Amino acid sequence: MNYPDGNEIKVADILSLEGGMTGIVLCSFDSKDYLPEFNYESWIDICKTGIMVDSDVAGLIHYSEPNPEFELLERKMF
Repeated sequence: MNYPDGNEIKVADILSLEGGMTGIVLCSFDSKDYLPEFNYESWIDICKTGIMVDSDVAGLIHYSEPNPEFELLERKMF
């Protein structure tokens, strides 16, 4: 999945979401990358594609499609 500017969304990215929320990308189901604390095995049967984000307001949000409001705030390496 990509940001509106075409750059790839990566695990551990801090991004701006809709409604003024921010979040961290816990998992990319497309690339099968995830943070060590994310329980990938418990989600893979439910979420086949997209990303899982832990937002500051709404908690876990699964996005199966890119959102035009996604904006990279910080790229962290893990």
